Amino acid sequence: MRNIIKLHKRQDYPMLDQALMHSALEDLQTLRSELLAARENMDQNHPHYKSLLNLRQYLILRSQDLTRLQEKLFMLSLSSLGRSFAHVAASIDTLYDQLNTSLGQDAISEELSREFHHLSIAEAMEIAARNSQALFGGKFSTDLSRQTTAVMVTLPSHAAQNEGALIRQLAHSGVNVFRINTAHDTPDVWQAMADVIAQINTGREPEEKIKIFVDLAGPKIRTGEVRQLLTPLAIGSNKREKEILIRHTEEMTKPESVDPVSLKNIPAQISIKEKLYNLITMESIVLIVDANGKNASVRITEITPTGIKGFISRKVFIDHTSTLSVDGKKRKIRHIAPQTDPIRLFTGDELIITEKEIFGRSALLDEAGNVLEPAVIRCSFGGMLSAIQTGENIFIDDGKIALKVISNDEDSVRCRVINAKSNGTLLKAEKGINFPDTYIKTPAITDADRENALSVLGFADSLSISFCQSAEDIRSIQKLLLENGRNDIGIIAKIETKQAVSAMPEILSALLDSENSGVMIARGDLAIEVGFENMAYIQEALLDICDAAHLPVIWATQVLESKMKSNLPSRAEVTDAAMAGRAECVMLNKGAFAIDTIDVLTRILDDMHRISKKNKQLLQRETLWNI
Repeated sequence: MRNIIKLHKRQDYPMLDQALMHSALEDLQTLRSELLAARENMDQNHPHYKSLLNLRQYLILRSQDLTRLQEKLFMLSLSSLGRSFAHVAASIDTLYDQLNTSLGQDAISEELSREFHHLSIAEAMEIAARNSQALFGGKFSTDLSRQTTAVMVTLPSHAAQNEGALIRQLAHSGVNVFRINTAHDTPDVWQAMADVIAQINTGREPEEKIKIFVDLAGPKIRTGEVRQLLTPLAIGSNKREKEILIRHTEEMTKPESVDPVSLKNIPAQISIKEKLYNLITMESIVLIVDANGKNASVRITEITPTGIKGFISRKVFIDHTSTLSVDGKKRKIRHIAPQTDPIRLFTGDELIITEKEIFGRSALLDEAGNVLEPAVIRCSFGGMLSAIQTGENIFIDDGKIALKVISNDEDSVRCRVINAKSNGTLLKAEKGINFPDTYIKTPAITDADRENALSVLGFADSLSISFCQSAEDIRSIQKLLLENGRNDIGIIAKIETKQAVSAMPEILSALLDSENSGVMIARGDLAIEVGFENMAYIQEALLDICDAAHLPVIWATQVLESKMKSNLPSRAEVTDAAMAGRAECVMLNKGAFAIDTIDVLTRILDDMHRISKKNKQLLQRETLWNI
């Protein structure tokens, strides 16, 4: 019986294969006729006509569910179209010929095939490789097993100091592109960075020269300033002596000007009149009387040009009534730095976001602790809150505070906190605000961006458009570059909003009007906009559609961030860095361990590029694009 069954199956397989091949061929014929229509109303003289045509054909491919066709092709051990995006029509013709010849029919003539797709698989790979080389440098290669992902590093403000020692170290470690962020520093600082890079590039072969990527800040929507309170300043500790710095100037060291590691080492500071200050010696008896009438002594340890250091014996609360005495001579403490109003929000609290010119403040309470008025914060970007609707979500500070709108008027919205830390989340000034449910129609290129762009035209290899949402945003920077004779500068569209994701076809089409262009997947703001749980799918889709347009992609935000800051990456970060190898460039941010991180990233990318196999992708109908 077993032998009979085997014989029966051997007889059935040829018949099954024939039927399956005919069925797959019919599906391909239908798809091929639909793809032919993509050529209509296209300018064949466009310099990137082949990429534009392939993008159109990709959108047709993804506008329908092809998983049943894929399954047939898979059963026939043929390509299932999961990696056809850079050469859609050529892949369809290849499959069409394979099935036709297997069924004893004629293959498509080379002339007809060329008329259909205008682009071979090899040519598509070459176009994509050259586009990547134009933006990120490196030797031209279409070798799939070779590591070709460029490494980009953001330069900190001090990068050009010490004769650019840091930039030189980073360049030596293998950086291909340096990012200058115009949200920080000044044109003079950016020029100093560029001068160091120009020195490094001197004598290098063209493909080895390091590129400069200038990031335009775009319309940043942030929280406004929080009010300062002249409340008693707590100094010292009841458990042990604490350091104090006595000065005769009102210029105090500002915590925001000091890096976080050094911040904890800054002593408490007070200021007194210079006449009393000059009386202090190492042997002086120095006493402080605080706002509550409590006394504390100060043991002097060092007298320096910047101030007198000592240790205070106990915790005191300093305000405008507090005094300091030196060997019996008493004077009021002259200056106390005001304290920022702590706006601590808990889940269930209310917050008003307003466009009014006010300082943010915490909630106003009555004597019993009941809320009279909720906390309020200003939104730095005017003219948009009227578009916010009840029920929409708002996120502040990279999603640390999640809000839902409960009411609105022309210049403010009242929100309820729906997510915060269990012990409350502190709302601070200059933190980003995201409106993922609201289409904020505002130009991506601000007046400040135009000024900054003009200041870097002499050295920039590419400019980015932050919060790019439409083809108009692309055309705006194209016009600026053309008017200034620098249309050779590359243009990068940073994808950070839901609207940008939906508008990808028109954004990519506009980018293909430029000589050099690409896309940055800015995963920080984008994750907040689309939801963290959707990011894996979204970034995959963005990689695919950019592949179809032959445009290079920068994989950005928090790549090996723990490694950059503490020299110890998380396991998830290593996996993320490995996934980044599918992009043409990976961006690292600033960090104390940049050199070590670059070495680790390069090794990860080298290993991943040795793996040429990729998983089969199921082509269900894509609904992200406006098609």
